[in-house]
Amino acid sequence: MERGEMVAGLAEQFMTNWTSDVFRDRCVAQIDTVRSETHPNIDSEDKVEKFLASHSSKELEEFIFSKSKTREDYVSLIAEMLMMLRQHAGKPSVNASVLEGASPEVLEAAGISRNGLDQIDRGGANGGAGHQ
Repeated sequence: MERGEMVAGLAEQFMTNWTSDVFRDRCVAQIDTVRSETHPNIDSEDKVEKFLASHSSKELEEFIFSKSKTREDYVSLIAEMLMMLRQHAGKPSVNASVLEGASPEVLEAAGISRNGLDQIDRGGANGGAGHQ
């Protein structure tokens, strides 16, 4: 088999067979990419983020694969998990003590209202002062 035929065969397998190693490895790579962008925190109080952080990309893909009956199920669940990673993980942690002395102008430039800072002090927004 020539190299061109082999590449064409892999491409066809990727596009048609969602259970193939080629297709699944590509999905694992997508999960890896999003995880490296979002940095989920295993110590997070957010249960979804904690779950996503406590499993490898391969384990997450295997979990989704085991729940999928069709290609559509699989692709949809992968997309949903990637969206959850983006929504739940990698939220910047805020240390309220660093912001206490900031001027209103600096807080406004950072997109934090005085009320938002008060919520951080009370453990509200962004996981509280203890979420570092």
